[in-house]
Amino acid sequence: MNGVMFDMDDVIDHFMVRSQKLLLPPRMVCCSQSLFSFITKHSFDHRVAKRIKDINRKLDEIQKNRNMFGLERTNSQHFQVNVVDKSQTSPIDELEVFGREIRQATDDIVKRILSNFDENGPTVFGIQGMGGIGKTTLAQKIYNEQWIREKFQVHIWLCISQSYTEIGLLRQAIRMAGAACDQLETKTELLLHLMDTIRGKNVFLVLDDVWKSDVWIDLLRSPFERCSNANILVTTRNLDVLAGMHATYTHQVNKMNDYDGLELLMKSFRPYAQISEFTDVGYQIVKKCDGLPLAIVVVAGVLSTKRTREEWESIRDGEWSIHGLPKELGGPLYLSYSSLPPQLKQCFLWCALLPPNFAIDRNAVVYCWVAEGFVRKGHKYSIYEIAEEYYHELIRRNLLQPKPEFVDKAISTMHDLLRSLGQYLTRHHSLFMNAENNEALPNLRRISISSAVEEIPSMEEQKCVRSLLIFNNKNFKSIHTNIFRKLEHIRILVLSGTGILTMPESVGNLVLLGLLDLSYTEISKLPDSIGRLISLEYLSLRGCHKLDSLPVSLMRLSQICFLQLEQTAIDHVPKGIAMFQQLYYLRGVFERGTGFRLDELKCLPNIRHLWIEKLEKAKPRGALVLRESSKLKELGLCCTRGMDTYNRTYYHANEIDKVEKVYEMLMPSPSLVYIFLVGFPGARFPEWLCSEPERKLPNLAHMLLNECISCSHLPPAGQMPELLVLQIRGADAVVTSEYRRRTPWERCVQCSSFFFPKLELLRLIDMRNLESWSLSTGNLCDSMKAKSRQLVMMPFLKRLWLKDCPKLKALPEDLHRAANLKRIHIEGAHKLQEVVNLPEVVWLKVKNNRSLRRISNLHKLQDLLARVVQNLRSLKRLYMVDCLNAQQFRNCLLKKEQDILVHVATVGVDGQDIFPDESLYH
Repeated sequence: MNGVMFDMDDVIDHFMVRSQKLLLPPRMVCCSQSLFSFITKHSFDHRVAKRIKDINRKLDEIQKNRNMFGLERTNSQHFQVNVVDKSQTSPIDELEVFGREIRQATDDIVKRILSNFDENGPTVFGIQGMGGIGKTTLAQKIYNEQWIREKFQVHIWLCISQSYTEIGLLRQAIRMAGAACDQLETKTELLLHLMDTIRGKNVFLVLDDVWKSDVWIDLLRSPFERCSNANILVTTRNLDVLAGMHATYTHQVNKMNDYDGLELLMKSFRPYAQISEFTDVGYQIVKKCDGLPLAIVVVAGVLSTKRTREEWESIRDGEWSIHGLPKELGGPLYLSYSSLPPQLKQCFLWCALLPPNFAIDRNAVVYCWVAEGFVRKGHKYSIYEIAEEYYHELIRRNLLQPKPEFVDKAISTMHDLLRSLGQYLTRHHSLFMNAENNEALPNLRRISISSAVEEIPSMEEQKCVRSLLIFNNKNFKSIHTNIFRKLEHIRILVLSGTGILTMPESVGNLVLLGLLDLSYTEISKLPDSIGRLISLEYLSLRGCHKLDSLPVSLMRLSQICFLQLEQTAIDHVPKGIAMFQQLYYLRGVFERGTGFRLDELKCLPNIRHLWIEKLEKAKPRGALVLRESSKLKELGLCCTRGMDTYNRTYYHANEIDKVEKVYEMLMPSPSLVYIFLVGFPGARFPEWLCSEPERKLPNLAHMLLNECISCSHLPPAGQMPELLVLQIRGADAVVTSEYRRRTPWERCVQCSSFFFPKLELLRLIDMRNLESWSLSTGNLCDSMKAKSRQLVMMPFLKRLWLKDCPKLKALPEDLHRAANLKRIHIEGAHKLQEVVNLPEVVWLKVKNNRSLRRISNLHKLQDLLARVVQNLRSLKRLYMVDCLNAQQFRNCLLKKEQDILVHVATVGVDGQDIFPDESLYH
């Protein structure tokens, strides 16, 4: 049945393209017999007519089988798109799956590793268990344990999986050991460099998800035998792997007990009090998950759309598997898939084509789904907005796992078991090709080739393929001249990071091609035939450092929606961008000479993501070019930066005046959500950012100002109603940091009683001359007191990051009023003498602050990485580094009978930071 549907799709799309070529208006058609009667009336060639006849015959056979077996049409659920609250439930962070058993297992394995520390030669410890049971979570806990960070100079984490490459693995090991290897190409060169890097050092190595022992025996054992001491922690599903590696100890991960499982399941539903009334049904569902944390998490995703007891019972009593499905993929994992609406099923299955641990970029994957035809335009939202909602729905259902460092969930990954499920369900028409599975079946529709495949198979016979994905495989160096004359059904072609030097002219035959990704390849020229790709909507040339020009024919592609040009050698963008009326995402464009001009941006009604580079070359023309771009969400404005740290954005006075006028001309519309200013050389930020930005940019949520070295005053961002993230980096001219506006406060007293009302994350980085940081609100507080109103200071601020602010003397006096401030990192603030009176902080890291003498009155502090402390009632863990009076301090704490775990250590000979990995605490 799938094959027939693919064939129908191909014929319909070719017909639509033919109609477009003949300047016929495209018509809405349905997949019925009348469609094929309609198509055959047109002068298609004999080959196409024969395909239609074959499809009709197959449809007749399907109809006969339906009647014979009494098959009935099922009513599939429909996913209603609402671009509103995406937080009805919270995706569960795997690092939160910590029960009593994992804590005990962590302590036990750490003790065994430390007791073996003085042994000669590498020692292997193993963690074994079935997929989804929490092996990686346990390994992460051990890797981040303070004792492990203290004892070992070098810490390396390698994810092995089934599709690793030896070259890639060696490169990753070298980088994590603190060395560079960009110029090394061969396995021998990399092995020797790794040996030299770790020779004579104490090394802790994690090999995660090992399927065969040869990765250790044949590749990594030899260099790690040169270490002074090497302890290797291996996670695997197979005990034979650990036996082959001669593991001295193996910990078998137990299944989660039902009560811990119920707690994990219910974490997502805490805001909904009514759901707690049927936890008995939740308990019965947890029992069916058989103690697997991953299974519980994905079932929580299924339940996230259910709000009644009856719906939960239907899930409990429903079908949890299908005949023939491997046991480890059945049960809750299959349930999580089968409960998806049809359009989300297709999107989920497509993601299974991507390599293991692949960083799934929201902005890229939604275009793939559109190019495949999974998304249909709605009445209210654009097709790309709908696709983005599909992406967020998969996250909400825990089928994609967002990376925690991205506040907006723009990057995610897929668990390897969910990938395996997707690949099994699509095995008859899709293939992820790796070193183990490198034989292509005939009539495949989608092929993804990993970097581990050393010999790329011939594609000439794959005449039905519609998606071909090759990521970071340098073995793929050339494309047969006429291959694209045979692969006429391709919609998606990804050759990112491959070794290709040229694209053949035959690429112009791919009339159905909607997405072409040539990023980070070695191509130096695009063929003129690219102008014949009338279906092309997505083109990425990012990182093509040898590409120095664009063909004029490119400007004929009126359907282009996504265009990436940054990090290339292009010195001229052709004029005519204004003709791309469908353009949604444009990055890396710049003005120069007779080519593209900034005023063309006024003609792009659908633009949402825009990054403009080399603005020092642009000419000011007065008119506002973006103010009416009502759909604009993201704007990046960049000037070229020098490599010299002390000359990062130096320009002559007349050039600076010109750049300032250009930035004023680029005033964005009120719809903006993200603003990035990079390398702005002016002495004052643009007026639209300095004067009442809360009125001009009321929807702004992310403000990142990097290397704006000449601006002495920061924008008055304190009253921006939606601001979530604020980052200031490299603002060398700022001596006093204030965020209050320099116009009378009385005008805004009526508007808000909050200062930074929604800010969650604040970063001040590389502020060399910052001496004082004030949250003073001056006249506003006086005015509000007169009106008997209280100003609420940063009510949602959770994290504060101060790094490399060497002249900063003190934290703001009013910082204690940030009621939700939980985590603070202060590093390189050499004039800072004290950190005091922060009642809600639970995690504090202070590192390399030469004058810091006192930490006091942090009553809820639980994790401290610091030196001198007072009055910390809730302290649970203390880490002292290079403390001369460590023993006296320890004795003092013990006398107070406070239950504190004290770690005392010195920095390693290489100055290695022995603090725990901070990401664990975010």
